[in-house]
Amino acid sequence: MNSPIPCPGIFDYHHSMNSFNKNGMIFIAGPPCSGKSTTGKLLAMKLDLPFHDLDTRIEETASMSIPNIFRRLGEKEFRRLESESLDSLLSADERIILALGGGCLLIDSNLSAVKKKGIIITLTATNDVLLKRRRLQKGSRPLAMNDRKFIELLNSRDEHYHSLPNKIDTSLITPEETVRILLESDLIS
Repeated sequence: MNSPIPCPGIFDYHHSMNSFNKNGMIFIAGPPCSGKSTTGKLLAMKLDLPFHDLDTRIEETASMSIPNIFRRLGEKEFRRLESESLDSLLSADERIILALGGGCLLIDSNLSAVKKKGIIITLTATNDVLLKRRRLQKGSRPLAMNDRKFIELLNSRDEHYHSLPNKIDTSLITPEETVRILLESDLIS
């Protein structure tokens, strides 16, 4: 269901739920380097809500970094930990803002659970912008160890990201501007 676009060219508003419970959780989804964690933290401060980063929660649960989880335990175990950590946060029944990992919603049960608990905000950007941001970040990404792998990952998930609701293209805007757009929309206010 498409509704009016509050910020033409930046914000593609549609939501799979008929109405959003303003007390529901707010999930920030999208590809790696789209600004999910930074935007989520800023939004949480503005709304005075707790912020959680799913990747951080996974690292705390496993007592190791995500690259080490992939290296030692493999992607299948990482995805299990990811779903388990998500379920734990969802079961708390607390209004939070949660930055999701780039592949979290590829798992149908995760996507379904998130849709039932709140609203998904999907941050996007062009592949060129995402690649530039990746190059500026410290650390490594287990599924995207180099530029070629990163672009392959983005391309393989492109249809998935386009299927998610409430898209904001962050290619030309800062996280602060993204938060302003969200606060001015009727999605979360």
